[in-house]
Amino acid sequence: MPESKPVILVADDEEDIKEILKMYLEGCGFDVVTAFDGLDAAQKAKECHPALILMDIMMPVMDGIEVTKMLKASGTTREIPVVMLTAAAQSAMVQKAMEAGATAYISKPFEPDQVREVIEKTIGQA
Repeated sequence: MPESKPVILVADDEEDIKEILKMYLEGCGFDVVTAFDGLDAAQKAKECHPALILMDIMMPVMDGIEVTKMLKASGTTREIPVVMLTAAAQSAMVQKAMEAGATAYISKPFEPDQVREVIEKTIGQA
C-alpha cells in the first residue's frame, strides 16, 4: 500500500497564491486542499485534518487570526500547526497571530522554497 502524503491546507483569498502553492507543494510530494476564506478554512481543517495549514491573515468572512484561535480552542484541531502568510508583516499583526497559536509566519511576497522549508521544519518532513 502506498504511503499517504501529508495534507497541507492552503487558506488564502488570492487565487494566484493558492494555485502557485498548490502546484509547487504537490510537486514536493504533498496533497493540497485549498480554502477561499476563513470560514471555509475552519471547515476544511475539521474535515481533512491536515498536517499543516498555510493561512493568510487577511481573508473575508473570518480573518486568519480568528480561525487560528477557533482551531486552537478545539480538541480535534488544536494540534495542527498553523503558518501565517501575511502581506501585513507589521509586528503587531504578527504578534497577534503568534498569540492566537500560529507556529510561524511567512511574509508576502515569498519564495516557494521558503514555504517548503518552513513546512518541512514544522512537520519534520524531509
